[in-house]
Amino acid sequence: MRIDNNLNGMIAAQMQINESAQTLATIAETVGDPEHMEVTDDIINAIVGQIPQIIAYEVNAKGIEMQQAAADTLLNLKA
Repeated sequence: MRIDNNLNGMIAAQMQINESAQTLATIAETVGDPEHMEVTDDIINAIVGQIPQIIAYEVNAKGIEMQQAAADTLLNLKA
């Protein structure tokens, strides 16, 4: 596994999260006062849609950490 694969995965997840956030912002701007905002399918889908992207981002970050740990171990063995 290459680090750029993980970075590309993180960028893709971040773009999806930004898209969901933009959807939420658009809905909030349209509705106005948060006290009168109804929970609609659009809001639920935007929030729930972020969950897999957040998990994907964290997994890719963990992959980079694991690659670094493996590289450190190999360098220590060589030294």
